[in-house]
Amino acid sequence: MEGPIPGQSLTKAPRNALYERAPEITDPNDAVLWHMRKLSDPKRLDNLLFTLEYGLPIKHATQAALTTAVAKGIHNIDVSLIIAPVIHKYIRVTAEQAGVEYLEDFKNDEMVEEEERAKVKALLEKAIAETPVEERDEGYEMLGEFSEAAPSMDVEQETTGDVPQEVEGIAEEIEEKPQPRGLMARG
Repeated sequence: MEGPIPGQSLTKAPRNALYERAPEITDPNDAVLWHMRKLSDPKRLDNLLFTLEYGLPIKHATQAALTTAVAKGIHNIDVSLIIAPVIHKYIRVTAEQAGVEYLEDFKNDEMVEEEERAKVKALLEKAIAETPVEERDEGYEMLGEFSEAAPSMDVEQETTGDVPQEVEGIAEEIEEKPQPRGLMARG
């Protein structure tokens, strides 16, 4: 009996939460660009690459980024579903160019959703705990947001697959342009 009391949502002022308001971005192409700008920031990119190298699968990094953006009111869930393959591809290409070994998904197909969310949260919290104090910047905050989003992530949602027509142009640009490299980039 840990759930909300029926009717509890009716006791708060409407539109209090960011996700209850109109999203800041409604165009999927703009949402992809927003995510690419955020994830390519060197202060965030080094933390993202560290967590991928640490064992967080790209699928879950993508889901965490999208879930966080929805919770902040940046874009809605529908836009997340459209852009998920592009964001997944962007993170994968960036990791490959940085020489980071990564997982696409957890190898254990027998894992139930709650176990999967708990494992994602544990990996993120461990990465947060191991971040030196002098390196706690926007990337550190991003990992904290991802960790907070982990319990509400839809771990069954696929983040790979065909790129929808709405964002095909941007997806092609990802492969053509060299990606920004973070502090952990090798080579």
